[in-house]
Amino acid sequence: MTTLSTRIAPPVLSRRAAALLLTGSVLAALVIALIAFGGGDRTGPLKWSGDADVFTHPTLPGDRVLTATLRNDGLHAIRVDLADVRLLDGDGEAVASTPVFLQAFGKSLWAAGRGPEQVPDSELQRTGRIALLAPGEEVPLTVAWHAKDGDAERVDYGQGSLSLPG
Repeated sequence: MTTLSTRIAPPVLSRRAAALLLTGSVLAALVIALIAFGGGDRTGPLKWSGDADVFTHPTLPGDRVLTATLRNDGLHAIRVDLADVRLLDGDGEAVASTPVFLQAFGKSLWAAGRGPEQVPDSELQRTGRIALLAPGEEVPLTVAWHAKDGDAERVDYGQGSLSLPG
């Protein structure tokens, strides 16, 4: 008696099918990332918390001020240096501005050019020059700029960005 053995070969993907599968995986990962970090309004771990407002003072019609609170919505602690914070217009060009991680502008303990060679993080944080945020922590942000310098649309902080409120 003769036995026939039939072997079933595993399916082989064509290059096109493999490329489509990989593209689908990449798109799925992108969708998950956009959902996790808020899509077009923001990228990265920071988000607006509470009221965020851009206003014009009646006696300074050419000036704009953003007052807001940032929240670390990520899973890890984050450090943001003031030098990394900049306003961007719709084309991604920088708009000259003055940001600070405070609700008002403050003063350092030392005069310019004096003090320690390496300013401690506690002083940088107290004067609003850095933000150190554990997950869930918040920090105020104030940014001032002249309207003539550009039509600001986003705040970029190096590790992500946020659309300006309203």
